[in-house]
This record gives sequence, structure tokens and C-alpha cells, in this order.
Amino acid sequence: MRPPKFPHLLPIALFAGASLVARAQSAAPDLSGKTDDSIRAVLRLVANHQIHELTDGDYPAITSIRDAEAAKQPEGITWNYPWGVTLYGVIRSTDATGDQAPLNFALEHNRIAGRYFSWLESVRAKVSDEDWRTFSRRAKIGGLLRLGNLDSCGAMGVQYLEGMLRYPAQVIPEQKAVVARIADWIATKQDRLPDGTFWRPASSNVSKIMDPGTIWIDDLYMGCPFLVRWAKYTGDDKHLHDAAQNVINMASRLQDTDGVWFHAYFEHEKKHSPWKWGRANGWAMVATVEILSAMSDNNPDRAKLLDIYRRQVAGVIALQPESGVWRQVLDQKQLWEETSCTAMFAYAIARGVNRGWLPAEDMAAARKAFAGLCATAITPEGVVNGTCEGTNIGLDLEFYADRKRPSDDLHGRGVVLLAGTEILNPAR
Repeated sequence: MRPPKFPHLLPIALFAGASLVARAQSAAPDLSGKTDDSIRAVLRLVANHQIHELTDGDYPAITSIRDAEAAKQPEGITWNYPWGVTLYGVIRSTDATGDQAPLNFALEHNRIAGRYFSWLESVRAKVSDEDWRTFSRRAKIGGLLRLGNLDSCGAMGVQYLEGMLRYPAQVIPEQKAVVARIADWIATKQDRLPDGTFWRPASSNVSKIMDPGTIWIDDLYMGCPFLVRWAKYTGDDKHLHDAAQNVINMASRLQDTDGVWFHAYFEHEKKHSPWKWGRANGWAMVATVEILSAMSDNNPDRAKLLDIYRRQVAGVIALQPESGVWRQVLDQKQLWEETSCTAMFAYAIARGVNRGWLPAEDMAAARKAFAGLCATAITPEGVVNGTCEGTNIGLDLEFYADRKRPSDDLHGRGVVLLAGTEILNPAR
């Protein structure tokens, strides 16, 4: 073998090459979710991934439907419940990262929605009912205009009111009308059973075998966390009691002896559905900790809620797989592992440890869950995968097993942000 032409330079070249490799490796952020710094890095990625261009509309005074149709509509705003959870996660993530850009995005999104809603209400007053029905179908906040169910307002209302409570100096007058409309629906118009429990009188199950009339534990999140904030906003604790009673009433029907909840209840048959769907359990657990977080130690509902919560946590932790990521149906080991329920459990368990409701050792389950998501579901671009699409009540296990998992489904993004933020235990 021919000796090197400049042997004295070889060690320098080798050292320089090794140094470049080392710098490249050190430049790549740790996204394992196993340390506080890596969790914070993941939060930044996912939160910034939600930012996109927002453009306000033009909101002229109108005299006819043609004027309304000619007006420039806003761009970039969306109104649906998983987007509401996403924006709530974006707002909360700032507590852990200190990043202002995602927060400013969420707050501006909501101000645009407020101005747009105010203008749309003025249009409604000026045009015929028929023209309004046609025009409003194209509105970018159609759920808020039509209402009709908790999905159309509750989760969006949570993040909307959260932003207003945290940053009152940035609130514009039009936003107050938005939260008042949501509160009026949830507190006074949403369908309820005689004991005050949210229910869906026209809903059955996906195969429509059962008589219509169901209770969904999903609705605990869609209604209760907003009521918690509305109680704070108005100073009226009756709304906090209303939220607590919904958890207590649903638990009496749907929480099993192992602490885990069945997905839904058929009110006329007095029978629960057969499967313990992961995300529905997540909604119930998150709603419960949101209510507990607002309660004083002497609140008369607190002891019952703590018992419901602790039993659910114990049941869920007992079912956590080795990967840390819980399954689509929690007690069915043959089913795939699902992102959104895992993030919700991590959030709710971490909150319990941070508030002293659970033993400190339970934080290990929350951290294991977040690290598991980082290993299996979250990409270096901030995309969140492995999340079940929107889901009805199923009577067959195959229904849950066959649900699709779209890339970056909205149901997974916000709850990942909530989980990581709470594990880092910011002041909020």
C-alpha cells in the first residue's frame, strides 16, 4: 500500500472529520421525550407546526345578500372540536416553552373569529331566512352559527375562554359575544336527562341496533371544561357544580369496577356499550382533572370526583403496555396502540401528581407514555401520527379495530401539547 503523501496532515484530517460528525450529531435536537429538555423540544416542534397564515376578512355594512357574498372572508380560521383542543394545547404549551409565536397565533385566530362572528350576526339580521341558510353553510365558523350539539362549541369554547381569561388586555369586545353564545348553549339549551346529564336523544350506535338516546363520555370534555371556565369568568359556581355532577352521573352509569369507563350508555335500555375505548376514557379523565383543578378543598363534590378519578387512573395504569402507549380499546391486547388516549392519560396523570392527588411514583406512567409517543408517533417535523379518526359508538370490537389513523389527525396534536406541558409542571 502506498504511504500517504502528507502523513503529518492525516491526524488533523481525521480529527476534523470526527469533529464535523460530532457537531452534526449535537445539532440535532433530542426528541426522545425522556428528559425535560427533549420534551420541551418536542413541544416547540408540535406547537410551531400548527402555525399557518391568518388573514382577516373585510366586514362591510350590508343591505343585501349580494353585498355579503361580495365581502372578503377571513382565511386560516377553523371551527371544530379537535381544532379547539389543538388551540388549547398551543396556548398551554407556552407555559413550558416560553415561545410567543404559537400563542400569538392562537390569540389572533380567536380575535378574527370574534370579528367574523359579529359581522355574520349583522348579516343574519339583514337578509331573508332562506338566503341566510344558504350563505351560512359556507361560513368558516358554521358550527358556532348553528350550534345544535356540544361538539360544535364546547372544545372551541374552552380554548377561546382560556385565552380571554389569561390575556384580558388582548380581548376585543366581539369575543365576549362568542363565549356568551357558547355558554347559553351548554348551560341552558344542550339536551339533558332529568338529572342534568348531557345526552344525545337522537343518537344510537354505528349500526343503529339500539334505540336512539345515548350518553357519550366524550361529552364530558365537550361540556365540562368550558363550564369550569365560565364559572370563573362569571363568578358563579353553579356552573362548576353542573360540570362535577355530569362526571358523577356518567360515572354511576359507565365506570366499571376496574375503574375504566365504557364508551357509552343506551338510556332506554339502561345498558352500557361493551367496549372501553381509549379516547373516550381520555376525554373523561381530562374533564375530571379540569374540574378538580378549579375546586376548593372543601367543595362538596370534590371527594366523589377524586374517588372516580383515582379509580380510573389505577385501572388505566394497570393496562399500560410496555411501550407506554395505550391501546385503541384499553383492555384488548390484540389491538393497536393509539396516540390521543395516551397523551390524555399522560396529561391527566401528570396533573394529579403535580396537584398532590396521586402519589409521586405515578408520574413514571406519564413520562413513559410521552416517551413512547416520541418513539412511535411524533416526527421531527412536529407531525403527530397514530391517532384514531373520529369515532361513533360501536357494538363490535372490529369497529374500533378498523378505525383509520390519518397522518397528523387533529385529535392527537393538542393533547400531545397538553401532556408534555403538564409533565414539565409549569405554574398554571
